[in-house]
Amino acid sequence: MRRIWSWLRELFSDQMPPDYELLDPSLSAYDHGLGELRVEGVLKGYLASVRLEMVFPARQWWVWFVVVWADGRRERPLEDYGPKWLIVRELDAGYFDHFGPTTMTPRPSRFFARFDVQGGEPQVYGFAWLPAGEAAAKWQELGLNDDDF
Repeated sequence: MRRIWSWLRELFSDQMPPDYELLDPSLSAYDHGLGELRVEGVLKGYLASVRLEMVFPARQWWVWFVVVWADGRRERPLEDYGPKWLIVRELDAGYFDHFGPTTMTPRPSRFFARFDVQGGEPQVYGFAWLPAGEAAAKWQELGLNDDDF
């Protein structure tokens, strides 16, 4: 029970950043957008996004992201929504605080395929949007579609 109360206190504490006022309230760059993730100028991967509309608890934008590493591996989707906009605020500032590529190591099992999943080291990536035409071509090249989100 203490663990639950501790979690609730943390969730509702003032540790969260203040609400974020969107630079572009329509989030148009996030509608099938694609940006480059770089470290010291070296391309490490891409961050793809789609913009959906959330209807509950309030009608607002809801953005989903997928990291596609330079070698083609993909991470699980991430979501962001207001009023905090934790990922969008980073991208608007030109960076993405995430981790390196996830590794999956097979673990012996009698009945099921099992894997140990381990996230890479924490990393702050420089982020820049590709122009819409380049983003659309890169979506095709990377084999991205809406089902990836």
